[in-house]
Amino acid sequence: MEKVTALRPTALFGTPPEPLFNNQLCGATTEMLEDWMVLLADKNSEALENAKAVQGSSIIQESVQFLFLTCDRMKMSSEVKYLSLDLFDRFMLQHVQDLHEHVVNTHPVKTRMKEWQEIQKRVSNQVVLRVISCIQIASKLTSHYRILSPNKARRFLFDAGHRYNTESILQSELRILKTLDFCVSRPSPLVYLECILEALGKTECEFEVKVLHGVTLNLLDMVYLQYSEIYSRLHEVAAGGSPVTQKDMECFASVRADKMLLMVTLITAAAYIIDRNSHEKIMFSVSRITKIPAEDISDFASVILKTLMESSED
Repeated sequence: MEKVTALRPTALFGTPPEPLFNNQLCGATTEMLEDWMVLLADKNSEALENAKAVQGSSIIQESVQFLFLTCDRMKMSSEVKYLSLDLFDRFMLQHVQDLHEHVVNTHPVKTRMKEWQEIQKRVSNQVVLRVISCIQIASKLTSHYRILSPNKARRFLFDAGHRYNTESILQSELRILKTLDFCVSRPSPLVYLECILEALGKTECEFEVKVLHGVTLNLLDMVYLQYSEIYSRLHEVAAGGSPVTQKDMECFASVRADKMLLMVTLITAAAYIIDRNSHEKIMFSVSRITKIPAEDISDFASVILKTLMESSED
């Protein structure tokens, strides 16, 4: 009679180490994965169609660094971190646009500049509060127990030298929700990454996708911290050295909004860092999975790696 090895209760009911790729017991079937990829492709196409020329203009190093450090200190998940950054960027763009329209429509020409400068100061002073509010909303979208409550937010802000009462924090959260018309649930880069890696693991079984996952996330953080520099360089490559026009800026907005392109590029860059001899195989695999041309992936990956290597030398 064969010896039966008892399973530990946590093996059945405990939370497995995350992320868990290509698991035979609870992993996604090929059909489910195909449906997810189609859904993500549709969501990505929708984001590209609605992209604006000013996309990503609020993703500046100081704000990103503060948001990332705050999420780390509060032990928020990576999903919260990337969702809150997306919320912050979208809110700030719409918020500033709404305020500017208000000034133009309600103030005579002579006083517009002075009024606008005062508003810019207030917006700048409220950045920390807005970041915290975006983290609050993102935490509610992703967790049932580790949400950032108004009281926790107030204590954190107080420790950071900002005095806001609970009512102000609630009003800030509501302001963001209303400004975004309550459209706050969108796939984060992490969702794209993990779906692509799950598909990759089914086609490239010899490659350790969990290692790719960790390196790719580190690269994603670095890209957001140098967002403007990296996308400016990519724009120069796309323009072929020609002067950049307003029409070029509008066309390039879709590139900034393309999460699918960003994630397959970072997966390729991560594969290059891990094993230069096999990274092309990974690049062609993710190109086949997402239908994104391998040449586009290669060009973008080169820009990212070159920028990051130069910054590490400074």
